Amino acid sequence: MALIVSTANAEKYFVLDVNRILDSLTFNSISLREIDKTIKYAEKSGFLIKTISFENADVQKIYYNMSESKNYLVYIPYNENAARIEIYNTKNSKIMDIDVSSFSNTCGNKICEEHESYESCTKDCPSGAKDDFCDEVKDGVCDPDCSPKTDADCGEGKLEAGNGSRSVTTTESEPIKQTGLPEEPQAKSKYLIWILSASAVIAAILLFLFLKKRKENQVVNSLRQYISENITRGFTLQQIKDTLFREGYTEKEVQKAVRAI
Repeated sequence: MALIVSTANAEKYFVLDVNRILDSLTFNSISLREIDKTIKYAEKSGFLIKTISFENADVQKIYYNMSESKNYLVYIPYNENAARIEIYNTKNSKIMDIDVSSFSNTCGNKICEEHESYESCTKDCPSGAKDDFCDEVKDGVCDPDCSPKTDADCGEGKLEAGNGSRSVTTTESEPIKQTGLPEEPQAKSKYLIWILSASAVIAAILLFLFLKKRKENQVVNSLRQYISENITRGFTLQQIKDTLFREGYTEKEVQKAVRAI
C-alpha cells in the first residue's frame, strides 16, 4: 500500500475511486484534489498505472498494490498534459482506460492540441485552423471544418463554376459525325460487370455474417463459463456484470451468456 509522508507544499492528484473484483477493477469516479502530503508508492508490484499524454507517450508509471476485493481510492500524480490513464492488472493485461483530458491545462503553450479548438483556446488555435470546430469568422480564411453554408469565406465565388451546363454548337458546314460503333455489346459488358460486382459484395456480406455469428457463439460460451465459475466463488451476478462491462463486453453478449447458464 501507499505510504504517506508530510511535506510543506500541497500537491495535486487524480483521485480514482475503484472496486477490485478478482484480478480486475470496476470504475466508480475520478476527481482532482490538492493535498498537503506526498504519496510514495510501492516498488514494481501490484497494478501498473500509466499516465498517457496527448502525444500518446508515457508521462508517468506507478504501481499500486490492491490485494483485497474491496473499494480503493487511488491517488495518481496530476500532470497538465495527461490525456488518459491506463491500468494493467498483475498479468500485464490492460483492464481500464480512463479519459482525463477534461482536467488538462495546456492552453497557452502555442500548440493547438487535439483536445483544443478555437472555441476552447484561441491562444493556441487561430481562426481557420483544422481543429474540429467551425468558427464561422469572416476573416478571408476558409475554415476547413466548415461547409460553404456556414462559413462565407468558403462559399464565395466557388460554386458557380460547376453549375453551368456545357453546350455543343454545330453548324451546317460541320455536321455531327456518326461513329458507327455498336452500343449494345458495351452495354452488355457493363451489365455483366455490375452483376459480378454485386455477387462479390453479397458473398462478402454472407461470409462476414457467418464469421460474426461464430465469433459471437464463442464469446457467449466463454462468458457463460466465466460467470458460472465466479458465481460459485461467491460473487454476485451484478459484480460479475460490472467487471465484464469494464472489460468491453456488451449488454447483449452478457445477457446471452446469463440465459445460457
